[in-house]
Amino acid sequence: MGGIFKSKPAPGPSPKQIQAQEQAEDRAEAQEANEKRKLAMKSKSRRTGGRRQLMSQDRFNPALGNPQEEQVTLGPARNPRA
Repeated sequence: MGGIFKSKPAPGPSPKQIQAQEQAEDRAEAQEANEKRKLAMKSKSRRTGGRRQLMSQDRFNPALGNPQEEQVTLGPARNPRA
């Protein structure tokens, strides 16, 4: 009567299921790496974005700094001690 209560072990997953799960894990890892790369690019552009715009070739002379106004109000003519 011992054979009535014994059960066979459950079969393991099929090779197709194992392969499908591995592919899904690979896709998830690739997506996480892509998201990390996007976040890194975003933070880098946030850090260096202003400098890139200041040194743009669209400006007349990018190395001069802010070309909107020349500094002519302060100088020897405005200093009474000189």
